[in-house]
Amino acid sequence: MKDVQAIEAVIDQAPDKQISLTDPDARAMSTNARSSGNVGYNVQAAVDTKHHLIVAHEVSMAMGDRSQLSRMSKQAQQAMGIEALEVIADRGYFKMEEIKATVDAGMTSYVRRPATSNNKARGLYDRQDFVYIDKDDE
Repeated sequence: MKDVQAIEAVIDQAPDKQISLTDPDARAMSTNARSSGNVGYNVQAAVDTKHHLIVAHEVSMAMGDRSQLSRMSKQAQQAMGIEALEVIADRGYFKMEEIKATVDAGMTSYVRRPATSNNKARGLYDRQDFVYIDKDDE
Protein backbone atom coordinates (compact mmCIF):
# COMPACT_ATOMS: atom_id res chain seq x y z
CA MET A 1 0.00 0.00 0.00
CA LYS A 2 2.93 2.34 0.65
CA ASP A 3 4.09 1.80 -2.93
CA VAL A 4 0.70 2.82 -4.29
CA GLN A 5 0.62 5.92 -2.09
CA ALA A 6 4.12 6.86 -3.24
CA ILE A 7 3.04 6.57 -6.88
CA GLU A 8 -0.09 8.65 -6.20
CA ALA A 9 2.10 11.38 -4.72
CA VAL A 10 4.27 11.42 -7.86
CA ILE A 11 1.18 11.54 -10.11
CA ASP A 12 -0.23 14.49 -8.14
CA GLN A 13 2.99 16.44 -8.70
CA ALA A 14 3.20 15.69 -12.44
CA PRO A 15 1.99 18.64 -14.56
CA ASP A 16 -0.27 16.46 -16.71
CA LYS A 17 -1.19 14.06 -13.88
CA GLN A 18 0.41 11.11 -15.69
CA ILE A 19 3.45 8.93 -15.16
CA SER A 20 4.79 5.88 -16.92
CA LEU A 21 6.68 3.34 -14.86
CA THR A 22 8.45 1.95 -17.95
CA ASP A 23 9.24 5.15 -19.88
CA PRO A 24 9.10 8.48 -18.03
CA ASP A 25 8.60 10.47 -21.26
CA ALA A 26 5.68 8.38 -22.61
CA ARG A 27 2.08 9.53 -22.16
CA ALA A 28 -1.39 8.09 -22.69
CA MET A 29 -2.30 8.73 -26.31
CA SER A 30 -5.95 8.50 -27.31
CA THR A 31 -6.38 6.20 -30.29
CA ASN A 32 -10.12 6.69 -30.86
CA ALA A 33 -13.27 7.86 -29.13
CA ARG A 34 -14.03 4.47 -27.58
CA SER A 35 -10.61 3.86 -26.11
CA SER A 36 -8.61 5.48 -23.37
CA GLY A 37 -5.51 4.96 -25.53
CA ASN A 38 -2.10 3.44 -25.27
CA VAL A 39 1.00 4.71 -23.55
CA GLY A 40 3.43 5.96 -26.17
CA TYR A 41 4.37 8.78 -28.51
CA ASN A 42 2.92 10.52 -31.55
CA VAL A 43 5.38 10.14 -34.44
CA GLN A 44 5.07 12.20 -37.61
CA ALA A 45 6.98 11.62 -40.86
CA ALA A 46 6.98 13.45 -44.17
CA VAL A 47 8.04 11.44 -47.23
CA ASP A 48 9.27 12.58 -50.63
CA THR A 49 7.07 10.50 -52.93
CA LYS A 50 9.46 10.78 -55.88
CA HIS A 51 12.46 9.27 -54.08
CA HIS A 52 10.59 7.44 -51.28
CA LEU A 53 12.74 9.03 -48.58
CA ILE A 54 11.76 10.47 -45.21
CA VAL A 55 12.58 14.18 -45.41
CA ALA A 56 11.25 15.29 -42.02
CA HIS A 57 10.21 13.58 -38.81
CA GLU A 58 9.09 14.53 -35.33
CA VAL A 59 8.19 12.76 -32.12
CA SER A 60 5.74 14.58 -29.86
CA MET A 61 3.37 14.13 -26.98
CA ALA A 62 0.56 15.86 -28.88
CA MET A 63 -2.63 13.82 -28.96
CA GLY A 64 -3.91 13.33 -32.47
CA ASP A 65 -2.64 14.57 -35.80
CA ARG A 66 -5.04 17.44 -36.50
CA SER A 67 -2.53 20.13 -35.44
CA GLN A 68 0.49 18.56 -37.12
CA LEU A 69 -0.12 19.21 -40.84
CA SER A 70 1.37 22.69 -41.28
CA ARG A 71 4.39 22.10 -39.05
CA MET A 72 5.37 18.86 -40.80
CA SER A 73 4.63 20.32 -44.24
CA LYS A 74 6.83 23.35 -43.57
CA GLN A 75 9.64 21.07 -42.35
CA ALA A 76 9.35 19.00 -45.55
CA GLN A 77 9.22 22.16 -47.68
CA GLN A 78 12.40 23.46 -46.07
CA ALA A 79 14.23 20.10 -46.22
CA MET A 80 13.41 19.64 -49.90
CA GLY A 81 13.93 23.27 -50.88
CA ILE A 82 10.64 23.35 -52.77
CA GLU A 83 8.37 26.39 -52.68
CA ALA A 84 5.27 24.88 -54.34
CA LEU A 85 4.90 21.63 -52.41
CA GLU A 86 1.91 19.30 -52.78
CA VAL A 87 0.92 17.80 -49.42
CA ILE A 88 -1.13 14.60 -49.18
CA ALA A 89 -2.44 13.46 -45.79
CA ASP A 90 -5.16 11.19 -44.45
CA ARG A 91 -8.33 12.52 -42.87
CA GLY A 92 -6.82 12.40 -39.39
CA TYR A 93 -5.00 15.64 -40.35
CA PHE A 94 -8.12 17.52 -41.45
CA LYS A 95 -8.32 20.88 -39.73
CA MET A 96 -9.19 24.01 -41.73
CA GLU A 97 -6.72 26.25 -39.87
CA GLU A 98 -3.89 23.82 -40.62
CA ILE A 99 -4.84 23.52 -44.29
CA LYS A 100 -5.00 27.32 -44.57
CA ALA A 101 -1.53 27.58 -43.00
CA THR A 102 -0.12 25.28 -45.68
CA VAL A 103 -1.83 27.30 -48.43
CA ASP A 104 -0.43 30.52 -46.93
CA ALA A 105 3.04 28.91 -47.09
CA GLY A 106 2.63 28.28 -50.83
CA MET A 107 1.61 24.62 -50.65
CA THR A 108 -1.37 22.73 -52.03
CA SER A 109 -2.92 20.32 -49.52
CA TYR A 110 -4.99 17.26 -50.30
CA VAL A 111 -6.66 16.10 -47.09
CA ARG A 112 -9.88 14.10 -47.05
CA ARG A 113 -12.69 15.36 -44.84
CA PRO A 114 -13.49 13.05 -41.95
CA ALA A 115 -16.74 11.11 -42.02
CA THR A 116 -19.03 12.97 -39.63
CA SER A 117 -22.27 11.09 -40.17
CA ASN A 118 -23.11 7.89 -38.34
CA ASN A 119 -26.00 7.07 -40.70
CA LYS A 120 -24.26 4.16 -42.46
CA ALA A 121 -23.58 2.44 -39.11
CA ARG A 122 -27.29 2.80 -38.28
CA GLY A 123 -28.31 1.24 -41.60
CA LEU A 124 -29.43 4.54 -43.11
CA TYR A 125 -28.39 6.35 -46.27
CA ASP A 126 -25.13 8.23 -46.10
CA ARG A 127 -24.00 11.28 -48.10
CA GLN A 128 -21.87 8.99 -50.29
CA ASP A 129 -25.01 7.13 -51.41
CA PHE A 130 -26.25 10.18 -53.33
CA VAL A 131 -25.08 11.44 -56.72
CA TYR A 132 -26.04 14.93 -57.79
CA ILE A 133 -26.51 15.49 -61.52
CA ASP A 134 -26.19 18.95 -62.96
CA LYS A 135 -29.01 19.71 -65.43
CA ASP A 136 -26.41 21.04 -67.89
CA ASP A 137 -24.82 17.57 -68.02
CA GLU A 138 -28.00 15.83 -69.21
